[in-house]
Amino acid sequence: MRTGKLTNEQLNDIVLSKLPALSANTLVGAGIGADCAWCKVGENLMVTSSDPITAGGMQAGTLAVHVSCNDIAACGVKPTGILLVIIAPPSASENELREIVDQASSESARLGVDIVGGHTEVSDSVNTFVVITTAFGIVTKDHPVPIGKAREGDKLILTKTCGIEGSYIAAKEHSAKLKGKIPESLIEEAAGYDKLISVVPEGSIAGALECSSGESNQYGFKTGAVSLMHDVTEGGVFGAAYEMAHFSGIGVRINEASVPMTEATAGICRVMDIDPYRLISSGSLLIATPEASRVCAALEAEGIRATVIGEFIESGYETVDADGTIRELTPPEADEVYSM
Repeated sequence: MRTGKLTNEQLNDIVLSKLPALSANTLVGAGIGADCAWCKVGENLMVTSSDPITAGGMQAGTLAVHVSCNDIAACGVKPTGILLVIIAPPSASENELREIVDQASSESARLGVDIVGGHTEVSDSVNTFVVITTAFGIVTKDHPVPIGKAREGDKLILTKTCGIEGSYIAAKEHSAKLKGKIPESLIEEAAGYDKLISVVPEGSIAGALECSSGESNQYGFKTGAVSLMHDVTEGGVFGAAYEMAHFSGIGVRINEASVPMTEATAGICRVMDIDPYRLISSGSLLIATPEASRVCAALEAEGIRATVIGEFIESGYETVDADGTIRELTPPEADEVYSM
């Protein structure tokens, strides 16, 4: 099998189709494009999600906290706690393990998220650090929730820029390949993108907006102004947009020229010969909403860049380049980070 996430077909055939039926306490379970489970907890709901970091090298502690917390934020909910699992290779030193723990502790404190448990071990089953986090948050009746699926006519908003996490990994782990080929200032800029990797601020802002109609969902919770949100991880912006449309049972059209990209990311991808639109980008949030102007204004009022990059359509997955050429948007495959 190839490195990286399973294809959507493999995930469905090997994993999802084999899972037992959900109990009445689980409202939303595992599914393609659904990163979080929604479970009843008394009169409230708990949102939870797990994610591993396998290609983060010695930045794994920082990245692990954000990837699972970002999933919770993509539900419009502020994460409150995480479980942390660290599997170290026998070649690792105690100081390296301390560094991973220090990273996770620092980022959790910065987000105001408790590390409530987990597991740590050394195993010859891995040859680099594997760090896994499970995050959770609680939704009360007075908090609006996303509709749950994108709808035809919804606009697609991207926060910040594409390729954030991949650019950070390249600058920190592969700087020798970049030196002399792009300005040192751009490498230094990308090395600081760890400060951009959280989408908790934008997820919380967009998630707090109630829809203009004031409707409620089938569970009695107020409906938000956003239909669906998805953080951009493996597969990049194009992969995440495809997953949102697939999960929603409709199509999507992305205007490639509208996707914002920093000069640092563009330079890194050119040198590495990788596709920035298919590059892992924790720190970017995709938002489907019928109220794009209102959502963008709320985000930009807090200093968060928000750009409409496309829309959801009745059927079909496609991109439109600057010349107007329409191309098929294919399902996500192995992330470009594995080609570095």
